[in-house]
Amino acid sequence: MKRLLMLLAVLAGVFSAVAAHADRQRILVIHSYDPGLPWVAQCNRGIDGVLAELVELERVYLDTKRIHRSEFQARADKAMQFYERFKPDLVMVGDDDALRLLGPRIAATGKPLVYFGINNNPREYFSRMPDNVTGVLERVPVFAWIRHLKRIVPGAENALVLLDGSATAEAVISVAFGDRMELSVDGVRVEYKVAADWAQWQRVILSPHGFDFITMPLYHDLKDDAGVHVPVEEVVRWTTENSSVPVFAYQDYAVGDNGVVGAFVIFGETHAQLAALMARDILEGKNPRLPTAYMDQDGMFFFNESRLTRFGLTLPEDIRRKAVFR
Repeated sequence: MKRLLMLLAVLAGVFSAVAAHADRQRILVIHSYDPGLPWVAQCNRGIDGVLAELVELERVYLDTKRIHRSEFQARADKAMQFYERFKPDLVMVGDDDALRLLGPRIAATGKPLVYFGINNNPREYFSRMPDNVTGVLERVPVFAWIRHLKRIVPGAENALVLLDGSATAEAVISVAFGDRMELSVDGVRVEYKVAADWAQWQRVILSPHGFDFITMPLYHDLKDDAGVHVPVEEVVRWTTENSSVPVFAYQDYAVGDNGVVGAFVIFGETHAQLAALMARDILEGKNPRLPTAYMDQDGMFFFNESRLTRFGLTLPEDIRRKAVFR
């Protein structure tokens, strides 16, 4: 009898847990990129920290950095098929490709949609901005970083912002430069160039360019002559080894002995936490605590000592005190 009672107690606990799980609300997270990309991993940690214990989470990865653009629509269609099977209570979409490809279709179902990592104006992806869509904008601190770099690179007068040819890069250019090819930031002439592929990226780095330093906000979508995606680590390593001027990025993982000199970083984890808090508020029937299109622009410095030494750079003391070295 004692064993029977114990078995019944265990089964009651199992059934209770299953019932509780069945009652949990569901969130589908659709990422533009692949799970191996550090930004995506950071965002997943931020989302999990807020929501993993509260809801049932599923994720879909469109992988648009590595596949050809001709495959985007088919990948988006598969994501919608998963959406229809999973029947989420709310959807989160990460980065511009996911919002552009799936935002209007999901919004039309009436489900709440929370975006994060969006570089463009979200209104660009909808004929009319739906009431059930909100989120967190990502603003790459292009000019904030250049203002700091003017103090780090002595006598700097000309800077290049080098980007890949992705839709995200187009959004960054639109927001930062508008219809201008160059502008002045605290007396530094800043020009941007877009590399359509890996070969063009290499030509820009190797050719005499007259720039005092280069920043590379986006380099994740480069493909070689055979159309094969060039790994991010290879892009960073080759670029920093072959550039005759210091190179800086906007991601902490690009900094190191085989990486760039430094980075001014917006963390994906913190960024996605903000979006996850909005999602939680919506599911709890509250108004999101953050205003529509909240803009996350906090940054942190990362540097590598050997790269600073290579180019004879000395950090201002106020920046050095706040920096992380790797």
